Amino acid sequence: MADPDEFDALYKDARDRLLAQTYLLTGDLPAARSAVREAFVVGWHHWTKVNARGEPEAEVRPRAWANASRRATTRPWHREKDVDPEVARTLEVLGDLDWAPRRMLVACEVAHLPLAEASREVGVTVEDGAQHLAIGRAELAAHRGLTTPEEVEAALGAVTATLVDVRWPRPSILRRAGRRRRRIHTVGGVALACVALVVSGAVVHDADGTATSLARSVDRDAPAETGPTQVPKLAESFTTAQLLPGSEVELLSPDSTWTSTTSDNTSGDGLVLPCQQARYADPEGLAGFVSAHRATTPEGTSLRAFQASELSRDPEAATATLQSWASWYGGCDEPRAQLLGTYDVTGVGDTAMAFTVRVGGPPQSVVTAAIARTGDITTTVVSDAAATEADSREAVVNLLASAVDRVCGSEAGGTCSTSPALEPRLPLPTGDSPTLLEPIDLPPVPGIDLPWSGTRPAAPEVNPAATVCDRAAFTDGFADPTTRTFVIPDAGLPATFGLAQTSGRLSDQQVADGFVGTIADRIAGCVEQDLVTSAEVIGSSESESGRLIAWDLEVRVDEDNTVRVLMGVARAGNLVTQVGFVPAGDADLDDDTFVALLQRARERLLVADPAAG
Repeated sequence: MADPDEFDALYKDARDRLLAQTYLLTGDLPAARSAVREAFVVGWHHWTKVNARGEPEAEVRPRAWANASRRATTRPWHREKDVDPEVARTLEVLGDLDWAPRRMLVACEVAHLPLAEASREVGVTVEDGAQHLAIGRAELAAHRGLTTPEEVEAALGAVTATLVDVRWPRPSILRRAGRRRRRIHTVGGVALACVALVVSGAVVHDADGTATSLARSVDRDAPAETGPTQVPKLAESFTTAQLLPGSEVELLSPDSTWTSTTSDNTSGDGLVLPCQQARYADPEGLAGFVSAHRATTPEGTSLRAFQASELSRDPEAATATLQSWASWYGGCDEPRAQLLGTYDVTGVGDTAMAFTVRVGGPPQSVVTAAIARTGDITTTVVSDAAATEADSREAVVNLLASAVDRVCGSEAGGTCSTSPALEPRLPLPTGDSPTLLEPIDLPPVPGIDLPWSGTRPAAPEVNPAATVCDRAAFTDGFADPTTRTFVIPDAGLPATFGLAQTSGRLSDQQVADGFVGTIADRIAGCVEQDLVTSAEVIGSSESESGRLIAWDLEVRVDEDNTVRVLMGVARAGNLVTQVGFVPAGDADLDDDTFVALLQRARERLLVADPAAG
């Protein structure tokens, strides 16, 4: 028998702590209170299991947060009336945070969970959890004028300190609700078991014994051309036999010893490929498979290759599937990922794209991904190799062509392959402000194994990318200027280290070109006036539609001290952006890397306004 006294003691001890957490997650006191109350009702429903696990609060907390999550994704952020202005400001910042940084902030700063445990409860890796936590801290600190971790924790504590005189139902009321819930679930479970017996046996297997996921494929409302009889037929014909055989994948490194696995990707979290963000890119698809191939090269480096293939209901759904895969690589969320290149692929299927992404480390690896659609089928081929390995773009695209040719002749297939070729293109749009860089654009910093974190784009009160020489202000004449800064939290770097960018739109191309020219003139004037010790142009280019110029500056702070700054400005049409980087010791970028970053910043302008090119 469940012990009501133990439940009652937990309820009285933990409810206020959980209320504080869910209130910070929702900004809505009634919703937070309901989330906690319902979590305890479910807790009593499963009390024997909850209590047996030794940490009952840790069992109830995820349920309370899940209840809060449903409220946070279905209703606008709500702030209580008549709250202290400082508390209201903190709630406003929390409301503007993405859900993951907000949860990590509450988990670590309010629930005081260790990073690993907090990341597990939020459902992210420890590396991603650290990044989300850093973003949450940085955003709250920046918008509340806080300077230390203690001040961040105190600001959150000031919010929860207002939660006094909250009326809670008696424990006996929750226990009655839990018993009623248990009776309902028992009756419902019998009914569901009967239904399961009726519909069981509907899973189809291919010749290799791999299920074709027909549970995802039956659509009673499907249009005539893919009606109830046609849909299962298409799904049955889509099998693992249509994936690339290991013998073809092994051509990536013929001298290596390979191991391979293939599945319908229904087990685990479904995140098999690098940068993959969901089990299936088409959650309404008819079937899907993945294969993973691993090898160690004769030089001792690791090599991985993957293929994912999905069957959608029609070409439009398959196009959306390709776009999802492309967004995963164009905005890869692996730790310390940097987008190196984006390409259109011609001569493969109906449409195809490719990406190269530098990931993590040490050691760093380079992920080369190529994605194609042929008819209703989307397939993705990926190589993940040490950064020291040879460029594998051509080999991966050739594998993609082979993968397309294995399915293009099927009933669900479309165009086959001819002569594959890569053509560089602009990166895909990412982030909330298309004229600004994203962490995926930023290069790794030597000696630093932590990711970049950026503040939320905002209108600039001052231009953090400017130097004392150029004094560039994105104010008069600019429409909707935006700025953001990037740092590497917890890396032990001085406060001066970081990267900043400001972008804006001027009235026309001539005015924008004049703005760039003014910055160049001011830098030259600074050298003449000895306000800087040196100003070396490290990169420049100019065309009718745009201009780019970058400097390596030694800026005099006082008679005895100078600061090195890499700064650049770029134009695309009437859009202008300025990027500034202040290194710290060995945490530096070489000139070529900074110029390449400035070029990416200009590409972001072109992504925001293709007509500017």
